[in-house]
Amino acid sequence: MEESYDLMGAVLTSKANEHMIGFAGFVKSGTVPLEGVVKVSAFQRADSSGYLTLTFIIDRDPGVPNSALRRLGKLDPNALQTRLGSNFEMLIDLPLNEFSEASPFLIEEKDVYFRHLQGQEKSLIENSVFPAFSELLGLQFEPLQSWQAEEESPLSRLLAEAEAKAEAASKSVVQNDSRTLMQRIFGRG
Repeated sequence: MEESYDLMGAVLTSKANEHMIGFAGFVKSGTVPLEGVVKVSAFQRADSSGYLTLTFIIDRDPGVPNSALRRLGKLDPNALQTRLGSNFEMLIDLPLNEFSEASPFLIEEKDVYFRHLQGQEKSLIENSVFPAFSELLGLQFEPLQSWQAEEESPLSRLLAEAEAKAEAASKSVVQNDSRTLMQRIFGRG
């Protein structure tokens, strides 16, 4: 029996441990219209700077060849700088769908770094990031749905258990992860 390392599983496990702020549906019109959901997470540094991670999850279109999987489009950092202002630091654009052709979803991640993030996450997303992405990529976003798990809620307990499982799984070699992609992305399983 040959063991292999599941790179996509490791990426999704790490995503399950992010500080999720919320999620929103989105659509993109055009020659190849698409719709999906974007998960928004935040990471803050001690100096109050940090980044927002926008994980776009789109149903895979079996009729689109692999070379055309990157469907959101590339963001021009200079154009993004103009729209987000001097607080914007940099953009990292990561097409995670390259790691797993067997997945029923396309996944693209965009990390937007800010010089000052702490306490402004939701406002930056709703008033700056979503409007900039709408203008530059032609996306239309639904309102951001907050993700605020309460310490004592059943959902919080489930998420805490899932996080513990995800951490344990990330320390071992994954052979066949039978959980669905959505379960792995949102930390439930």
